[in-house]
Amino acid sequence: MSRPDLTQRVSEDLINGNIEGIKEALTNVHPSEIASILQNFDPDDHAKILEALDNETASEVILELDPEQREDILEDFDADKIADIADEMDSDDAADLLGELPEQTAKTVLDKMDPEEAKDVKPLLKYPEDTAGGIMQTELVKVSQNSTVQDTINWIRLIADEVEDFLMIFVTDEDDKLVGEISLSKLILASPSTQVTGIMEPVEVTVTPYVDQEEVAKIFQKYDVLSLPVIDGTGSLLGRITADDVLDVISEEASEDMLQMAGVGDSLHPLFTPTVSRIKLRTPWLLLTLIGELFIAFIIVTAFQPTLEKVAILAAFMPAIMATGGNVGLQTTTIIIRSLGMGTINVKQIFKIIVSELRVGLALGLICGSIAALIGALISYNQPEVFKLSLAVFIAMVSATLATSFIGVAAPLTLQKLNFDPAAASGPFLTMFNDIFGSVFYLLIAMLIF
Repeated sequence: MSRPDLTQRVSEDLINGNIEGIKEALTNVHPSEIASILQNFDPDDHAKILEALDNETASEVILELDPEQREDILEDFDADKIADIADEMDSDDAADLLGELPEQTAKTVLDKMDPEEAKDVKPLLKYPEDTAGGIMQTELVKVSQNSTVQDTINWIRLIADEVEDFLMIFVTDEDDKLVGEISLSKLILASPSTQVTGIMEPVEVTVTPYVDQEEVAKIFQKYDVLSLPVIDGTGSLLGRITADDVLDVISEEASEDMLQMAGVGDSLHPLFTPTVSRIKLRTPWLLLTLIGELFIAFIIVTAFQPTLEKVAILAAFMPAIMATGGNVGLQTTTIIIRSLGMGTINVKQIFKIIVSELRVGLALGLICGSIAALIGALISYNQPEVFKLSLAVFIAMVSATLATSFIGVAAPLTLQKLNFDPAAASGPFLTMFNDIFGSVFYLLIAMLIF
């Protein structure tokens, strides 16, 4: 059944109060598809639809939703229902879910969870959500270094319902310290009587629980691992991070950077984030930009009004210069932030990167400036000051692209050095800096020429 047909059927069942009909309609529908279908309904209906699903499906659907939407739905569930849903989740997902609840509600839910599930979740709650400990799972396959291949296979069969999607078996010593790992394929091909120490490989890379999740993502990319063990300071095995967890991290970090670059600075949802919260988050950045732009306007009126009155056509080229400089700066900043995120550049290379981007900015400025100057000459060919106008436009265009290329490199790398989020270099700051060079500097050049 297509998504529109499913949506129509669920809508009719909701109107008729037919909960069994909703359950039947959504049986065998992938959780991500159900999450998409929910977007077609009013927020008040989301909890009703999820109530119709079994706990396992509901838990998977909830994980597909935005945090704000998830929080809104969980407010309509009692502690027993949330505990049932959390019991169906991997430990890291359940810990994230509890972390989004009010402290007292989270404690109540934890008390109502299955004791075995709660035991896996509790250790994860002490780690910040954006660290290795916050995204790791405690469910894993580990065996003693004294075990044989047959012992390991028997153990895997015993815990098969508790640990899903594993490709690596971790080997520990008598103190639970990680000493090696075995791929599932290598285990299957080995002789049953072989000691695991005879087929295990040394662990290539590990992380401690307080490593930032961005660093974890870089490790996965660099070493091409599918499962990353998390150890404490003594080397004891705490859990594992899987590739699907890292995909979520990459998506989350990319969304965060986009919001930062837009000058928003936090996760926002157009429907589920309260209006007051959205206004509070967005207003400071807009006010900062407004104050900067008003200051630029004040300078133009007080310092350059005679120049504009003398050659009014100068004003016509200001938007083109500011837009071109802004685009060059945005392109540069995006490239630098992306490269920093991927770990392909570092702060030590700042001078080399600045020189490289300045070359690009100069070339772009020469190309765009020449075209703009030529068009300026064609537009004002009958004006006596046509050459001066074209020259002012050309110099201002080159200056703007050079300046924004510089700030597009220097700002993110400087913020990175100061341990701030580099994405904050874009948005309002780049806009103001670009407008200074795109308008004030342009008029200063014009004033000197004319």
